[in-house]
Amino acid sequence: MSAKILYVNTFPDCRIEAMTLSGIRRYAAARGWPVETVRAADVAPRKLPALLRALRPAGCIVECSGGDEPFDTRRFGDIPVVLCNCTAAGCGTRVAVDDAAVAKAAFRELSAGRPSAYAVVASQHRRVWSTLRMEAFRAEVIAEGGECFSFGDGGPRGEPPNSRARRLADWVAALPRGCAIFAVHDETADEVVAAAKATYRHIPRELTLLGVDNDTSICEASRPTVSSIQIDFERMGFLSARMLGGNISHRGTEAQSLGKHTDLLTPNDVREEVSRVNGEQIRVINKKLCGSVALCDKCFTVGPLLAVRRDSTRGAGRREPHILEAVETIRREACDGLTAAELAKRFPGSRRHFDRRFREAVGHSPLDEILHVRLEKAFTLLADTDTAIGAIYAHCGFRSPRALDFLVRDRTGMSMRDWRKRNARKGTR
Repeated sequence: MSAKILYVNTFPDCRIEAMTLSGIRRYAAARGWPVETVRAADVAPRKLPALLRALRPAGCIVECSGGDEPFDTRRFGDIPVVLCNCTAAGCGTRVAVDDAAVAKAAFRELSAGRPSAYAVVASQHRRVWSTLRMEAFRAEVIAEGGECFSFGDGGPRGEPPNSRARRLADWVAALPRGCAIFAVHDETADEVVAAAKATYRHIPRELTLLGVDNDTSICEASRPTVSSIQIDFERMGFLSARMLGGNISHRGTEAQSLGKHTDLLTPNDVREEVSRVNGEQIRVINKKLCGSVALCDKCFTVGPLLAVRRDSTRGAGRREPHILEAVETIRREACDGLTAAELAKRFPGSRRHFDRRFREAVGHSPLDEILHVRLEKAFTLLADTDTAIGAIYAHCGFRSPRALDFLVRDRTGMSMRDWRKRNARKGTR
């Protein structure tokens, strides 16, 4: 009987959690595992025992929605649990957002418009991720010799929304013309839009604005529409499931095998630091997240996917409505044989123009992204299934086993057979 993954989601109708679930299902599909979803309310202590008896999951992934409150995984008993999008203090098996990488991507995007100054606005909710993004963005600006104005969460606890709105409006009114504003998430960006309207500051003619999360219910409804950093939540779901798969397979956490993938392309070409532990390359986490100066093999982070450009940064002269759709198309169809040429035909303009726009937005070419998705599935099949090595290429969109083997050798320095010997899980072959 195949193992079942239980996904506990906080906001079932949220687009972000839908992307996370898509990543979980991508991993589970490669192993033939079903995925069951339940609401967070269903895992309340009094309800959980009956739920676990009824569903009998092999492992659980719990969506924490960026909350800072610790989640007690002991209530699941011996069932392995991975916390997804969790920034709570303490160290557990979890995947979270790399807030420093988000801030770096935001600075790169806003700096392209050559602003006169920079500003950053913290969330009205006192969250760890808000502080980390704010501090990291300020550090990027200062490192480049720029000036950065900050609007923190310095108001009193429980401050009424109208009081914060007045303080924010006064702050926005004082910003210099041509200032680029980074709002730590889209809800905060919407507050900045309201503050600008209240003080007759025009976005994007006088100020430019960038949020985080690409929450289309906020970004598209705003006037002007708000540009935003899309975090790779699909990859977060995939990594969460892969870590859980390591626990289910009785190999501890996924850290040992995950570290061997660090030489693959990362979103926006953000290179992750690596350290050698027992002769293996293991990903270095954000130590502020874990609170430990030692390398932790249970916590991993994901970074930004791309910047989705809308009217609020139009002052920088750039607008890219199709690139996110192209990236999502690659995620869905790369392993079905999608080529870069076929992808370009689906969007307006010439292939050269499309490739240039894609590279500018994502940090690498459409072909690189296609190969990245195909290789992720190939490594999953090599490590986690009984699929014959000679048949894996067909499941990943490659035309021949030789083409896949060449790329595996290029990335790892090993043949597919040697890689499987070192990384195949117990009980899967």
